[in-house]
Amino acid sequence: MAAARPAPSVVATVTGLHPATVGGMRRVAFLLCILLLGETASMTAPLAVAIGYGDGRDVESFATTMFIAGIVGTMGFFLFRTDLSSLTRHDGIAVVALGWLMVCLFGSIPYVLEGQLGWLNAWFETVSGFTGTGSSVIPDIEAMPRGLLFWRCFTHWLGAMGFLVSFVALLPLLGIGAMQLYRAEAPGLEVDRLRPRISSTARILWTIYLTLSVALTVLLLLGGMDWYDALCNMFAAIGTGGFSTRNTSIGWWHSAYIDWVIVLFLWLSSTNFSLYWFLATGRPGRFFRDAEWRFYTGVLLCSSLFVAAIVWATSTVSASAAIRNAFFTVVSLASTTGFVTADYEKWAPVTQFVLFMLLFMGGCAGSTAGAMKAIRVLLFGKQATHEFFRTMHPYGVTKVRLNGGPVTGEMMRSVSAFMGLYLGVYMVSVGVVSLTGADFATAMSAAATAMGGVGPGLGDIGPMDNFLWMAPAAKLVLTFDMLAGRLELFTLMIILTPAYWRR
Repeated sequence: MAAARPAPSVVATVTGLHPATVGGMRRVAFLLCILLLGETASMTAPLAVAIGYGDGRDVESFATTMFIAGIVGTMGFFLFRTDLSSLTRHDGIAVVALGWLMVCLFGSIPYVLEGQLGWLNAWFETVSGFTGTGSSVIPDIEAMPRGLLFWRCFTHWLGAMGFLVSFVALLPLLGIGAMQLYRAEAPGLEVDRLRPRISSTARILWTIYLTLSVALTVLLLLGGMDWYDALCNMFAAIGTGGFSTRNTSIGWWHSAYIDWVIVLFLWLSSTNFSLYWFLATGRPGRFFRDAEWRFYTGVLLCSSLFVAAIVWATSTVSASAAIRNAFFTVVSLASTTGFVTADYEKWAPVTQFVLFMLLFMGGCAGSTAGAMKAIRVLLFGKQATHEFFRTMHPYGVTKVRLNGGPVTGEMMRSVSAFMGLYLGVYMVSVGVVSLTGADFATAMSAAATAMGGVGPGLGDIGPMDNFLWMAPAAKLVLTFDMLAGRLELFTLMIILTPAYWRR
C-alpha cells in the first residue's frame, strides 16, 4: 500500500507556494543567519583599525553595526536552526542570491552611521566593493576615516572568492550539501573539483588565495608602502576590485616597481586558480596547455603592445613610460580591477576602443575576475569559425574542440545563452541609464563596467571621475548590474521569476 502524501503546510496553503519551497525556507533562513554572523566577525578587522587610529566616531559606527548584525544573526541562528543535510539546488540559489543582498545591506550601515553617505550611495559603494567592481561615489577618498576606508577595500577581498565558497570550506561539520552552494556561486561554465569532496576543493582554492595575498603584501611593503596602504591595495588587487587608499589610485606612488608588481598579481589573480593546483602538484603541462589561459594571456600581451605603440606614437612620453602605462591599464581593465596610473581618456580614440572592448571579456573562469570570462569569448569565437567552415564545406565533419577534446553541445548552448542574456541585460541597462540624463557614451561604459565589475569607464565616469553625480535610478540599475554580473546572471535572475517561487 502506497504511503500517503503529507498534507501541505499552513504556510504553503496561505501563500500558494509549493510545499517544497516552504520547507526550504527554514534552511535558507538558517544559512543566511550564519552568513550574517560571519560578516559580523569580519568587521572586527576594520574595528581594530579604527581603534588603532583613535577615531571614536569610526569605532562607534562599526561597534553599532556589529551589535545590530550580531543580534539579528544570533536570534535567527537559534530560531531557524535545522538540519542542512537535505539542502537542495533550489535552496542554494536562494541562499546565494539573498545572501549577497543581505551582506551588502548590512555592510552599508557603517557608511551611513559615519555620516559619510546616504543610504543609496552607501548601498552603491558597498555593492561595488563586495562585487569587486570598484566604482565609487566618494569624491575625496583620502578624507575618509581609516577604519571605514579599510572596510571599503576589505569588502573586495571578502567578496572576491565568494561568501559561500568560504563557508563551504567550513560547513561540512554541519552536514551541509556543500555542492549546492558551490554551484550557485562559483564562477565559470562548470565547477572544477580538485578533490572528491567539494569542501576540500574550497580549502585548496582558499590556500591559493591566501598565498597570493601574503606574497603581494610583502612585495608592496618592500616597494615602500606602509602596512595600511599595502593591506588595503592588496585586498583590491587580489580581489580584482580596484578601490585604493588614494584619490589618484596606484598612480599616487609614481613607482615603476609597484606598477609592475601589481600588473603581475592582477594577471595571477585573473587566472583560473585551479591551474595553480596543477602547477603545485607537479603537473605544469596542465597549466601551460590550458587554452583559456593561453588565449587570455595572448590578448593581454597583444592589446598592451598595441596600446603602448599608439600612446608612444601620439604623445610625448618615453617608450618605457608608454609600455608601463599601457600594460598597467590593459591588465587592470581586462582583469576587471580598475586601478589606474594614467588618464587613458587623453589617449588616442583607438586605444579607448580597445579598452572598451576589454571591459566585456574579463579574466579566466575560476578566478576573481568578472565580466563574460575569456573561456566564453574563446568558445564563441571557435563556434563562429566552425560555422564559417561548415558554410564553405557543408559536407565536412568537424567539431569545436577545447584543450584537446570536443566541446559538448550543452556547453555551447550554455555559452550562447549566457552571452545572449548578458548582452540583453546590458542593452536594457544602457537604455535606462541614458533616460536618467547620462550621455550615450557614459551610459554604454557605465553598464559595461558595472556588469563586468571593472570600475572606471569612459565619458563622465572616466578614471579621474566618480559616480556621485548620477541619478538615483541609474545607481539602482548599476547596482543590479554589479550583483547580476558577479553572480553570473542566472542565479540572481532566477529568483526574480514567479516560476522559481512556485516550485
